[in-house]
Amino acid sequence: MTTVTLPFPISVNAMFSNGRTGRHKSQRYADWLNEAGYSLMVQRPKIVKGPVVISCLVQDGRDGRKRDITNLIKGPEDLLVSHGIIEADDSSIVREVKMKWSKDVQGIQITITPVEA
Repeated sequence: MTTVTLPFPISVNAMFSNGRTGRHKSQRYADWLNEAGYSLMVQRPKIVKGPVVISCLVQDGRDGRKRDITNLIKGPEDLLVSHGIIEADDSSIVREVKMKWSKDVQGIQITITPVEA
């Protein structure tokens, strides 16, 4: 099991923009990836091989806006894959995702637990 804390994630609705050459990462998403990637590297999380359960505590009441909690997992999941913390974010690896609002965290706290065979 490994736990990391990342900056508050970007909603999937704000991750990409349409441009003249197709869809591309929005500047907000690129900035979040840089900040979150640095935060991840500083924490030096253990790599988790094989199937996993991802449990997230997401900062509640951050700015008073109503939010869809499930729109906040895509960026952190992709970041974990791109940094090699988990092998992929498809159904062969991510077997379950749990998300919960919490006033006890800043940003998003992610716990990755290997699935027992």
